[in-house]
Amino acid sequence: MKPTTALLAAVCVIFLVFGAGCISFSQPDPNGTVWKLDSIGPNNDAPNGIITLSFSNGVASGSSGVNTYAGTYTLSTGDGKLTFSGIASTKMTGPSGLMEQENTYLADLGKVASYAISANTLVLKDNAGKTLLTFSNPLEGTAWKLISYTPAGKTAQHNAAGLVTLMFEPNGDLSGSTGINTYEATWKMNGKTLDISQPAITKMVGPQFMENQESDYLSLMGSVAGFTLSAGQLDLIDAAGAPIMSFEPIIPGTSWQLMEINGEDIQTDIQTTLTFNEDGTVSGKAPVNRYSGVWHLAGVDGLTFSNVAATMLISSDSFAVTTEQQYFEILNSITHYTVTDNSLTLTDNSGHSLEFAPVYQNVLGGTSWQHADNAAVTLSFSPDASKIFGQGPVNTFSAAVTYNQYGEVSVSNFISTRMGGTEAQMNAEQAYFEVIEELETVSFGNGQLILSDGIDTLYFNPQIS
Repeated sequence: MKPTTALLAAVCVIFLVFGAGCISFSQPDPNGTVWKLDSIGPNNDAPNGIITLSFSNGVASGSSGVNTYAGTYTLSTGDGKLTFSGIASTKMTGPSGLMEQENTYLADLGKVASYAISANTLVLKDNAGKTLLTFSNPLEGTAWKLISYTPAGKTAQHNAAGLVTLMFEPNGDLSGSTGINTYEATWKMNGKTLDISQPAITKMVGPQFMENQESDYLSLMGSVAGFTLSAGQLDLIDAAGAPIMSFEPIIPGTSWQLMEINGEDIQTDIQTTLTFNEDGTVSGKAPVNRYSGVWHLAGVDGLTFSNVAATMLISSDSFAVTTEQQYFEILNSITHYTVTDNSLTLTDNSGHSLEFAPVYQNVLGGTSWQHADNAAVTLSFSPDASKIFGQGPVNTFSAAVTYNQYGEVSVSNFISTRMGGTEAQMNAEQAYFEVIEELETVSFGNGQLILSDGIDTLYFNPQIS
């Protein structure tokens, strides 16, 4: 044995004695995998929104938060070397914070010199060994709401009714709501393929159109073969690669108004609002001051707020001041959220809670509905929801709507045509129009719009085109 060979062998033995072995930089080949950005830079700053990276036969692509991008990559699994080149993106514009983050991300891709894959984590580093970008499983710990689906054997998409949710737990469990029932299943991802087991479901009943949607939704679960992920949308696809269900994140872009603090009605009539902006910032109006900050999701139901700052106005309204102080104290300690058709509940680890109702005017704008018992009777909202119009049993009508707190509304300037009908039609129309004219509250339940004048209640299903 040559001396140099003997020396190298001895070195390996020494490393083995100390548990290190001969050092290898070999890494798995990422070809066919997709990843979601978890942090940028050595400080592990969490990104706002969803940024993705896919590897496919030398082509790197994904969503950079606002735009999509693509380029080429070259790697060596033996030593973990990786470089990206020719990265080009679309030219959409978005909020300044997201655009700045996008520019940072794309610039960091150009600095990548090596990669390391460990379990469900991908780390990209520069030439000096500094961590630039850290990625994880793109579905794990995410929560979504259904926006559209294509029933089996159909080609036309159906818009989702009610709040249908899908949550990918880190341990491989999957859960959610069909809008009527809750369900549980398991999920397994391999590259871009996705397998979902047959869900187990509770046995509540609901309106027929919601039961039909639930049946379609659960049936489609068994057809899921893969997924695609962009900045604001998750598409589940079948074996042919066709999208069969589309989802969007539950929280971003929603607005709410405070109803209760720690289970008790707030002690002021001044509205408190909360808006989750798409760029990861939060804004709103407290009883006295306006405020802003940053929101962060963690797992399927984790939520925290940071950098919350408010204006410095003062007020002689003691209830408003006390409510605002209590609101900000709890908001800064929030750890979890729960969303239903009609509410958002924020809680902290000490049992404190904030409960919100939707800003109904925002949710109802541009929607159309049909009476649950008579599809010919309709109700539609203008794009800003300030006006309603529709068809009664005989006549058409229109009116103006004013929105107050917690779904409380008032109607004015009600007018209708003056056509005649049968006695039964006219009696039904009078009862219908009386509720509309004296309307007091709007709410949602089981995918339906519920209107009440304090005495009688009307139920509407989403209008079927």
